[in-house]
Amino acid sequence: MLFVRSVFNTLLVAVSTFIFCFLAYGGRLLDGSGDKVIQLAHLWGKTLVWLTGMRITLRQEAPLDPKQPYVFMSNHISAADIWALYAVLPVRVRMIAKKQLGSIWFFGWALRAGRFVFIDRQDPHAARRSIEEATKRIREGVSVLLFPEGTRSRDGRLKPFKKGGFHLAITAGVPIVPVAVKGTYDLLPPNTWWIRPGSVEIILAAPVPTAGLGDADRAAVSQEVRGRVAARLGEDEAAVRAVAQ
Repeated sequence: MLFVRSVFNTLLVAVSTFIFCFLAYGGRLLDGSGDKVIQLAHLWGKTLVWLTGMRITLRQEAPLDPKQPYVFMSNHISAADIWALYAVLPVRVRMIAKKQLGSIWFFGWALRAGRFVFIDRQDPHAARRSIEEATKRIREGVSVLLFPEGTRSRDGRLKPFKKGGFHLAITAGVPIVPVAVKGTYDLLPPNTWWIRPGSVEIILAAPVPTAGLGDADRAAVSQEVRGRVAARLGEDEAAVRAVAQ
């Protein structure tokens, strides 16, 4: 029965994502800023959580100022992280994503309609321009979500954090919110399409301030943010998981 439910969940996610991508085009026509698309993205996340039977517990360790832009930095263990985070993050965010996501048929078009920021890690000059564009948007009051490991962990372990996101946050002078996602690895592990129902915990640690800092402080900030994420994941989440395929 679990396998049948998992297959059904995958079909629900595919159909729902297609519908929301279609709606994203209408949202962009109504609002060239892409803000309507971001509203749809958060609704998409809530819809997928409900459809797939995902039970999310959100723990927020400090209040967030709704008028303050933030850089949310999360561990990345599953494709399900994206809709889980969009379902519960208390502020609207644009995701900073790798360039390949923007090339996915239909889905990538919807991301572009929402003015998401794409990073081309194979081209340092293009990546720098993307960071500059993201910095500009943050200074205009836009919060962003990124995965500082750069890609999904294939074994559930927390990987080293790349420096680009910290350069972005420090340059923009906005706080970083460390985010720990637990449980999605078991619901949608790597190398499978089948989405299981189950429990997920998302922890928003207290923001790490960056105002007044420079690139010389980047390593210390990175260590602090990664340490907060690792501490909230705990030993169980950091361990290699044996997932039945």
